[in-house]
Amino acid sequence: MKIAILSDVHGNLAALKAVVEDIARRGGVDEVINLGNMVSGPLMPLQTAYLLMRQDWLQIAGNHDPQVLQVPTGVRSSSDAFAAAELDDPARWWITSLHDSLDPRLHSGELWADRLGGAVAGCHGTPRSTTEYLLETAEGEGVRMALAHEIAERLGDHVPPHVELLVCGHTHVQRALRLPGGLLVVNPGAVGMPAYDVSRAHPLSNYHRVENGSPDARYAVAERVRGIWQAELISVPYDFESAARLAIKNGRPDWAHALRTGYMPRLLTMT
Repeated sequence: MKIAILSDVHGNLAALKAVVEDIARRGGVDEVINLGNMVSGPLMPLQTAYLLMRQDWLQIAGNHDPQVLQVPTGVRSSSDAFAAAELDDPARWWITSLHDSLDPRLHSGELWADRLGGAVAGCHGTPRSTTEYLLETAEGEGVRMALAHEIAERLGDHVPPHVELLVCGHTHVQRALRLPGGLLVVNPGAVGMPAYDVSRAHPLSNYHRVENGSPDARYAVAERVRGIWQAELISVPYDFESAARLAIKNGRPDWAHALRTGYMPRLLTMT
């Protein structure tokens, strides 16, 4: 089995189309998993939702997806508020229908197991939270790779012993890590948002930046070879300048800078 894994599109339709085209060009992919955070951002949330709605993919909600719909006006971040104002009823209904886990034990577990097999599970952040980092830890004004005991604590007993591949998103950082015991954890990185920061005003986190250092769209392909899962982390060029100009048009120069460079401007924050 070969699985394409993507996450954190954030309304970046141009980046999403580039990834979809790259998956098709490579061929041989049996399933595609989308790990959430579909539309939040000042780009093309409605058009992105409609493209995703047309796919026969396994798709789950991230942390921003319910926030776009459920957090009250005036409390939403500016990125969530922009998306909320752009979405129509079919897009809202679709986002509402998304589950928050690929764990075969939860929600539509039988469907996931039928299509992926019981050896594959997924989450947006960690198996216990959509807002928690799994493979990274915020430290100072950046992030570092999480230590073994941090990852073990975040996984806890949420991953059944028969799971061989766990896919996660949320941090926008591409990483594939094989844990003691053989579990392969894969974060495909972000399709549409190569850098972000967490505001000092954020109630749950200390201020920090996540920066990939280039504007490319990112995803991953995992394949079971001779009974063992392995992963390829893929970086796809696309017309990021058009996305950056759209961000400027919609009043978000911070997003434009991140889309063009993969770094956050030091005097602006993204929410």
